[in-house]
Amino acid sequence: MNDQNDTPYRVRVRYSKTGNLRFIGHIDTHALFERALRRTKLPVRYTQGFNKRIRLNLASALPLGFISSAEMLDFWLNEPVDAAELRESFQNALPAEIRVLDLFPIDNSLPSLQASLLSSDYLISLPEELNKELFIDNFENLLAQDSILLTRKEKTVDVKPLILDYAFPEDDSPNLKLKVRLSSTPTGNLRPDDLLKLLEIEPADCMIERIALNFETKEEREKENG
Repeated sequence: MNDQNDTPYRVRVRYSKTGNLRFIGHIDTHALFERALRRTKLPVRYTQGFNKRIRLNLASALPLGFISSAEMLDFWLNEPVDAAELRESFQNALPAEIRVLDLFPIDNSLPSLQASLLSSDYLISLPEELNKELFIDNFENLLAQDSILLTRKEKTVDVKPLILDYAFPEDDSPNLKLKVRLSSTPTGNLRPDDLLKLLEIEPADCMIERIALNFETKEEREKENG
């Protein structure tokens, strides 16, 4: 017997992921959210078929070792639930290193998170002992090249068009910080650890935080579709 309503209620969540949870991968993160939603006893929506799973969609995978204040997921309910109650129930079922930052209903007609993702913003805290002026020169010289070649799985691609914007924000920290926007589409994706390796910087010596996921807007979709 099917106890699901014909019309599901779609919920979008923005959350942070910090601490030791930065060392769990995308598949394990997905499983963590499934377990959390089961514990809430909320009227969550399940997939159809023999092996039913909670209907859940995460945005772009966060690489191991990165922290984030901008992760996104969608899940579905069989009936609406008060937003405050929903947020409290979900947060209480999650580990302390995942915090629900925002939660709101969205229309079912919107594309999936992954399908509408355009780019990601990262804040990279570079090693304290790094020569700041030399790094900035090397970075700007890299961008000044006609092409920036990166070899992945025996295939070499030009990733220069995938570096969309950058800045060196100043604060009270002794570490130089690089803020960079990188393409995150299925046809053009660049990770900040690959960019650091091109600059001969060991990513493990840096703290890398994803600070924004940038999605295609309704106006952009309508313009694309004519």
